[in-house]
Amino acid sequence: MEVFLHLLPLIGSFAFAGLLLHAIFWAMTFTVDEAFMRVRFYGYSARKIALSDIEWAAHDWVFWNEHWTNTVDPKRMVLLRRRTGWFKNFVISPPVPQEFLRELAARGVKIR
Repeated sequence: MEVFLHLLPLIGSFAFAGLLLHAIFWAMTFTVDEAFMRVRFYGYSARKIALSDIEWAAHDWVFWNEHWTNTVDPKRMVLLRRRTGWFKNFVISPPVPQEFLRELAARGVKIR
């Protein structure tokens, strides 16, 4: 058993990396409620933006922004332009971008 004790940090590192990869690529979800657009991991909010702070939304992508994406496919990118903040562009990647944009439009966000 003592022989394997020095492997615990390595096993822990692999477990942490596996959990992180799972959280980014499979557990990240994007929801819209009455007041906020939320980025969630395993059901917990990691980032939220007030709908009143979103100037417009588009099925687009730009380089200089805040990324909360789980894909590199530009067809799934949705750009949210904020009114405040250091990075005004906020890029997310919902599974069905058109449906997500319709949900934002129903909440009063202007779509470009």
